[in-house]
Amino acid sequence: MKKYIFIGAFGLIFLVVILLSFNKSAIEYTDFETARKLSKKVQVVGTWAKEYPINYNTATNMFEFFMRDKKGKLMYVRFNGPQPNNFTIAPEFVVKGYVQDTTFIASQIITKCPSKYEADPETIKK
Repeated sequence: MKKYIFIGAFGLIFLVVILLSFNKSAIEYTDFETARKLSKKVQVVGTWAKEYPINYNTATNMFEFFMRDKKGKLMYVRFNGPQPNNFTIAPEFVVKGYVQDTTFIASQIITKCPSKYEADPETIKK
């Protein structure tokens, strides 16, 4: 009988540890203002601020640009890697990382591909 209680308790403890570690590894979606307050790794959805230049330094492999989150907050983003292929045509994208001072340090950029199935607004007007 003690054997079954021990196995059950061990299984319960294992399940709790798994659930807690999953919760800590989850990266939440947020905006730049909240990301600054959280001081941890987050995901921010937004668009490239096209009125500002983008910069890619081949020597350091550093890609830098300005991004607007869904609330319109503008932030400078620095990514240690190349510019994604479809960056300039993507309607929006997700950056994963954290805020350091006034810069969002991105560890990953995920671009949303423009759909070839979406109707052209000019075609709809005609």
